[in-house]
Amino acid sequence: MIKSTPYLFILALATLFASVSEAAVCNILTYKSAAVEVNGSLDYGPAIWKAYSACIQTNQGDTILVPAGTYSVNYFGTFTGSNWNFQLDGNLNFTFNPTLNTGKNLLIWNRSTNITLFGKGTIIGNGALWRPGGNLATYPNRPRLVRFQNCNNVTMKGLTLLNAPMFHVVLETCNNSLVDGVTIKADNIGETDGFDVSGNQNIVRNVYVENGDECVTVKSPTNGFFAENIVCQYTAGNQIGSFGSSGGVAAVENVHYRNVTMIGSQTAAQIKSWPTTSGYVRNILYEDFTVKNTLYVMSVNLFWCDGKDPAKYCPTATGTLAVSNVTFQNFKGTQSSTSARPVAKAECLSVNGAGSCTDINFVNVSVTSGKGTADSFSNACGTGRSTLPKCN
Repeated sequence: MIKSTPYLFILALATLFASVSEAAVCNILTYKSAAVEVNGSLDYGPAIWKAYSACIQTNQGDTILVPAGTYSVNYFGTFTGSNWNFQLDGNLNFTFNPTLNTGKNLLIWNRSTNITLFGKGTIIGNGALWRPGGNLATYPNRPRLVRFQNCNNVTMKGLTLLNAPMFHVVLETCNNSLVDGVTIKADNIGETDGFDVSGNQNIVRNVYVENGDECVTVKSPTNGFFAENIVCQYTAGNQIGSFGSSGGVAAVENVHYRNVTMIGSQTAAQIKSWPTTSGYVRNILYEDFTVKNTLYVMSVNLFWCDGKDPAKYCPTATGTLAVSNVTFQNFKGTQSSTSARPVAKAECLSVNGAGSCTDINFVNVSVTSGKGTADSFSNACGTGRSTLPKCN
């Protein structure tokens, strides 16, 4: 089911772009008079909002066009509605605005269907200004760059995103969405996630992510996610999770990553959770990974606890998270030699005397260990590694 989904999206994408060419186009420069001067430069946020109010809210199906050029933007609110397009061929430069240190989002759609965000342009987050001296605590609730929440049939294509204040692209509880050909570049620092996705039947493909945190990550709840042709540099890798810093229930299944290149990354592929989580993660395939100087290669870590020493920072293991039918297939390359880490690990929970991770499988793995560290398995069973017990 997951493998057939991309072809359905090709048809859907063609249909969406056909509708773009037929709809009326509202150029934000038509509404330039609504822009206001802030600190010596024009804030085009009001002009974008005027175009949205005049064109989209009154005649859904139109396209807002940001033409070539660079436009400073302070903030312009939350988009809603369905069946419309945002064509970005210029650069949106979101200026540093500390009043937005309230968990806001700089470009956001809520409860929308059939939305296309596309173009040749760039969205600039100026994240370094939100992290003075690399301090993530100065503005702890700084805004996300692009967010879709409770949306269906979203397409995001062709754009470049630079240095978000916090995460770059969030698709929260969205369904049947496609991200294609998007580039993300940020400082090598935490809380700069590339793509955080939850919902059903979503696709991320042909993307490049350079940052200091997660590359393409699946959150709960998810049923059906496909990622392919991914390049991650200086990232924390492709994660499922994390789950349960304060308990909770995870529900993730039918996830497939394919053709992924990791360069100088902390992690390649990992399922991570706190030991207080319940629920399930199942039917996961990580396939065709090339790793170059990557620290953790293949990992299931249910004692993650923000990556800190579990003996010191993890709470008592009260969770029952069941991880099953997970395959790491066709992994090749080199592990980082900066620290001693296992190439493969599965640190899982003991639930009623049995391990919580079953059918953890390693197929055709050819990764050179950085320091020759042995694999690490606890409360897990599967195939493909000599020290991994077989399941009964």
